[in-house]
Amino acid sequence: MELNKLVRDKVPSLITKDGGSYSLKLLSPLEHQTELTNKLFEEMKEYSEATEKAIAVEELIDIVELAYAAAKLHGYSAEQFDELRQQKRAFKGGFDKGIFLHTISK
Repeated sequence: MELNKLVRDKVPSLITKDGGSYSLKLLSPLEHQTELTNKLFEEMKEYSEATEKAIAVEELIDIVELAYAAAKLHGYSAEQFDELRQQKRAFKGGFDKGIFLHTISK
């Protein structure tokens, strides 16, 4: 089976554990960033199509994990990323209330 996509770090060992074999490539930082973006779009599509809460949450977990991996590529640890996220939330708020802004004028 041909996949040609980014997978979680432990997937190769899980394949071996199940008696399978695989071929892989370790990506350069630029390739990694490209594939993280591709995977993020894939997971967002899967989240948008999820019809069960448990599946939707699984997709959200993947999206968060991809965000951490992308932050690491940009030189930020998960802790630094979370700290910046909290700072931005404190300043601008979250997305909890469902506010949909139609227009703005000055």
